[in-house]
Amino acid sequence: MMRIVREKELEFLRNELNYLAESEVITAKKAEEIQSLYEAREKPSFTRTLLYVGSILIGAGILSFIASNWAEIAKPVKFLLIVGIFIACNFTGFKLERNYQKTSKSFYYLGVLVFGAGIFLVEQMFHIGGSTQDAFLWWGIGIMPLAWVLRDKWILLAAVFFSLFHLMDAPYLQGKVIPIWMILIIVAIYFLNGKIGFSKGIAFVNGVLQLAFLATVISFFITRMGAIDEPYIFGIIYLAIGIALVLNKGKIHDIYVYLGYITHGGAALLLSFKDSWPMELPSLYIPFSLAYLLFLLFLIKRGSLFSIILLCVMIFRFYLDLSFEFLPKSFVFIIGGVLLLGFGFYFEKQRRKGEGKHV
Repeated sequence: MMRIVREKELEFLRNELNYLAESEVITAKKAEEIQSLYEAREKPSFTRTLLYVGSILIGAGILSFIASNWAEIAKPVKFLLIVGIFIACNFTGFKLERNYQKTSKSFYYLGVLVFGAGIFLVEQMFHIGGSTQDAFLWWGIGIMPLAWVLRDKWILLAAVFFSLFHLMDAPYLQGKVIPIWMILIIVAIYFLNGKIGFSKGIAFVNGVLQLAFLATVISFFITRMGAIDEPYIFGIIYLAIGIALVLNKGKIHDIYVYLGYITHGGAALLLSFKDSWPMELPSLYIPFSLAYLLFLLFLIKRGSLFSIILLCVMIFRFYLDLSFEFLPKSFVFIIGGVLLLGFGFYFEKQRRKGEGKHV
């Protein structure tokens, strides 16, 4: 499996390998073998854009034609039509793969669209019960093998988004049931992402999928505890998860560290409001907010630029909360603007100092 790197990184690697080969540290053959393990990331292509947009338009046109004539077509013909178009798209993609890779991929993408539309149409045709979210789940599961075969990150990313959309179904959000099968899907996505060449985007969205699954588990248990309107439970759990991810920097991939910052930042923002805490202890948000600000200062001292952003958000949140109550609106906007400019200047100064390497 080839490792995908940036063009500049590949150029640097070539120069270094040539230098090592000329210095006789390694043989020229070994240098070629090492270089063959790397591949430059594809740049945006006008041709590829035309092909992909064209495949989407063709798919939309075909599906629109089928939908507009749906009532007049017999059920067996409908089913065979959907299957036939799906097979034709993938067969064409396979045939063009050797000589016309971009065109081939556009047909594969068209097949993905037809497959998803086919799920909805067949569900309607045979009156199969189920929600829209269920259809998206099967769509995501169905295209995962194709993502593996093609080593295509975009198809896998679509599968992750479809799985995430599935978790938006009401029974999960209301804590009526835990979608245990999502564990297998999350593991499969993690495995496939490693196989096709690690994609930060897929890893991030899969991390969000894991957090969403955790939300369904929390909802399930707090519903049975009778604590439905207690957002602090979610806040504390996600705060702990986010902090754990951040403190494991160096042991896990950076993208999960970024997810950790977003998670504990969002959780802390939720917990900084009085209404998030139990009615018996509404003032807990004050000591919590102070403790969290101290924690952010600790992270900033360790060189975390992301923590500066979170600190600015927290300070600005309390500024708006207090200023709108006691100051005229004109002063609120002026002082707020000055604060934002100050935050921006400080952030740029710190970034220049750290050359953007800290998270």
